[in-house]
Amino acid sequence: MNWSKDPKDVWTSKAGPFALKVSPKGDGRWNWQVLKDGIANPVATGVASSLGAAKTAPEQFVKRSGLV
Repeated sequence: MNWSKDPKDVWTSKAGPFALKVSPKGDGRWNWQVLKDGIANPVATGVASSLGAAKTAPEQFVKRSGLV
């Protein structure tokens, strides 16, 4: 998946009907979210200890969903 970074250090990616978002928490950890088209609330969220882990978790969720 291709990730892009905005000026506020928020990383985003798009995969099929899903939008992935990774943002810093402020204490060294990272929040991640998986949003699905047409749904206001995230379908999956979590906290990871590193940026790499925060990108991997939502990627695995999307791949295992069977919708991509």
